[in-house]
Amino acid sequence: MDANTLIFGSMAVISLAAFFYLGKFKASPKQTQRDDRINWSSGKYGFIKYIILGVAVILGISLLIKFVF
Repeated sequence: MDANTLIFGSMAVISLAAFFYLGKFKASPKQTQRDDRINWSSGKYGFIKYIILGVAVILGISLLIKFVF
């Protein structure tokens, strides 16, 4: 194993540990029950799914080109 693998592997393990440790904490009701919350169900943010779909299609095409051709 080279140093690069050790450094980035340990960074990944530390990041996952911090993520799962901090994931235990819940936001307070003052943060979750606000009057000025964003209404995500409105059509205002519907374009995001098309952006994600476009990124997925481009990624799929690039992987297909890389591994098939």
